[in-house]
Amino acid sequence: MERGAGLERELTEGATLVAQYKRVRHLVQHGITHRPRGPVDEGSAAVQYTAADRSEALLPVWQRAPRHGGPRPPLRLAGLDPTARYRDVRTGTVHSATVLGEYGLLPDLPPGDRASTAVHLVRTP
Repeated sequence: MERGAGLERELTEGATLVAQYKRVRHLVQHGITHRPRGPVDEGSAAVQYTAADRSEALLPVWQRAPRHGGPRPPLRLAGLDPTARYRDVRTGTVHSATVLGEYGLLPDLPPGDRASTAVHLVRTP
């Protein structure tokens, strides 16, 4: 019985992940690709996909190597409308594009080695 329950959980999780990808697929397939600026050898790695009209951006982020007490530097984003504000779809937090480009974003990564997340930012009116 447990094997069936485990399979059901995996199928449900897989369906959820596919649905999440479909919501941002247009950015991955047709967006402009940027490499967020930040220290190359430290902390997180990321790629940024931005809509051509700069209305939204997707930032998949992953931890490259185990951290041993060192702080993760923020990732400075590119290609956003510098006069706009962007809302994180998952958290609801609103960020200034200027701050995202000059200071950067420190994405919340789950605990553990090789952790990952995706930040979906949408320009607010």
